[in-house]
Amino acid sequence: MVTNVAARFPSIRLVISTLCILVLCAGCSVRRVVFNDVVTTEQINFIRIGQTTILELADHIGAPDEVTESEFGAVALYNWSDTKSAALDFGALARLVLPYAPTLTLNKTGITPEQFHVVFGPQWTVRAYGFSRRTTEEPVVWFWPF
Repeated sequence: MVTNVAARFPSIRLVISTLCILVLCAGCSVRRVVFNDVVTTEQINFIRIGQTTILELADHIGAPDEVTESEFGAVALYNWSDTKSAALDFGALARLVLPYAPTLTLNKTGITPEQFHVVFGPQWTVRAYGFSRRTTEEPVVWFWPF
C-alpha cells in the first residue's frame, strides 16, 4: 500500500502544480503603454540659449508635439509617458466552474507623464528650456490597492 502512494507521488505533484498555475494565471493581465520617445538630458546638451533655433532643435530631437504662444514667447512642448497596469480577476477562477460569475478585479495602474519645454524669443532662438517633471520611482497617478 505504501509503495503505490510513493509511485503516484510525482503524478500527484504534477496535478497540484498544474492546478496552482491555472489558479494563479487564470485572471492575470499585465499591460504597458509607452507614448512618444523620452527626451534625455544627453539629447539636449547641444542647446545654447540665444543661439539654438527651432530648426536645429527639430533636427536633433524631432518636431515638438505642440507649439503654443505665451506671454514670454512661443513655447515648444515635447510630451511622453509610460503607463503600466496589472490586474488579477478573481471572477475568472469562478467562471471555470460556474456558468456566470461577476468580475472581481484587483488592479494597479501607474501613469508617469513628462514634458520638456522650450521657450523661444522673437527670432525663434531658444530663450529658456527645462523639464516639467523628471522620472521618479512613484508615478503621478497610482491607483490602489498595490
